[in-house]
Amino acid sequence: MKNFFEIKFIEYIKKTGMISSGDKILVAYSGGLDSSCLLYLLNKFSGRFGIEVGALYLNHQIRSEAELAGEIGVISENCKRKGVELIIEKADVAKAASDGGFSLEEAARDIRYKILKSAAAARGYNKIATAHHLDDSAETAVMKLIKGASPSAMAGISEYAGDVVRPLMFATRSEIEEYSALNGIVHCEDSTNRDVKYERNFVRNEIMPLIKKLNPSFALKISVFGEIQKRENDFIDSAAVDFFKTLCRHDENGIHFGAADFAGLHLAVKRRFVLHALRVLCGGPCDANFGVVSSAVDFIEKKNSGEYRELITGKFYASRAADFDPALQYRAFEERISFGAAMPALRFDGEGFPRIIIAEGETESCDCAGFNYAFSLGARPAANLPAGAHEFGFFLRREAAAEPLVIRRFNEGDKIKLYGPLGGTQKLSDLFTNAKIYGPLRKFIPVICAADGEILAVCNVKLSAYALRAGEKNSGEAGPVYFSALSKRIL
Repeated sequence: MKNFFEIKFIEYIKKTGMISSGDKILVAYSGGLDSSCLLYLLNKFSGRFGIEVGALYLNHQIRSEAELAGEIGVISENCKRKGVELIIEKADVAKAASDGGFSLEEAARDIRYKILKSAAAARGYNKIATAHHLDDSAETAVMKLIKGASPSAMAGISEYAGDVVRPLMFATRSEIEEYSALNGIVHCEDSTNRDVKYERNFVRNEIMPLIKKLNPSFALKISVFGEIQKRENDFIDSAAVDFFKTLCRHDENGIHFGAADFAGLHLAVKRRFVLHALRVLCGGPCDANFGVVSSAVDFIEKKNSGEYRELITGKFYASRAADFDPALQYRAFEERISFGAAMPALRFDGEGFPRIIIAEGETESCDCAGFNYAFSLGARPAANLPAGAHEFGFFLRREAAAEPLVIRRFNEGDKIKLYGPLGGTQKLSDLFTNAKIYGPLRKFIPVICAADGEILAVCNVKLSAYALRAGEKNSGEAGPVYFSALSKRIL
């Protein structure tokens, strides 16, 4: 077993390429069985690999001083006998957890990696080694499954991540125990490892033994499952990255892409792209859950879901932009989506269309939300329209209320009287919905009202029973006053 385990260790290092000649490796050394075994192996084969090994011990300040003193004594002696540099650090993990609103385990993991990276950089270590093994990976998979993680998170613990390597990810806990016993590796037992109030300890001590009753090789099976997941994840990730590289624009304001391009992706790639975008914007790994990813996809695919959505508070936003054509009932085209790390600037923010009063013989102009309007009341304008302009015009029926007319924004509860034998009214909100007009734009569409408040028309969208287009067969009902709205996009 002794030689066989070492052969597996050496072959694993060669296969993964995680260690190279000339590396200076800082071991995360807790004094426990796993990290003691790792330090022993790396030190034993340091000459063969052409590496230098050091160790860092972190005092979390959770256990008693007596227990910590005994533990530090053991690790100091182990390092001294091996000629390994030992760095001892301490951190108030309980306070960090309380201040940050994290669990004790989350705070400890975060602080541990920060201190390891800082110490490695200060002392010239180019890699950090942790003693995670196959059982740790299986426990992680079970913990994620309990929390409802996506398949992409079920691959367990990776062999390496950047400058962090995990040279024992080929071995089970029982193999490490047997090898350590054969080689007389001295280690400590952390009393908190038996405390099941900690999530991982509960999984390790309560759940895993039950699973192993059904399948003693569960850790190895999870390893195979993880390998399959990694390869499939790689394929989906490559498709998401390809979309990012070929069809997205990345600048200081965020990541921008066409909604139509996004719609053509497989759902799995859509979700993975959201995660990739978040990693790019945050400059590293992210902890986005399935709810965040689903909310992002939902926002993009539901055309009327607003101009923006805050996906992670103060950190990750999705926003929508498009060109709208008044000549086509404000239909959107060239819709674009942006992901950003800051609150986006909104085109349709504010109160909406300003209130304008217009009397016969007058013309009023207005620029609003990317549209230019010229409103006239009186004689019908010339047939030749300005370049890019669209005319929305009508005669007032003889029974319509007298001028002046009021042009204003849409208000909830507005109704328009319909023309025809059935008559009746229609809510403007229903009118906009039926016409598929983008929600945030609605309050910027001019609503033309008579002096008594009756709605005569919705500009470029709908005429009421009090308005009549020129040339219609019942044009004899028209009065002498003509209203014209010349509009065009100015974006």
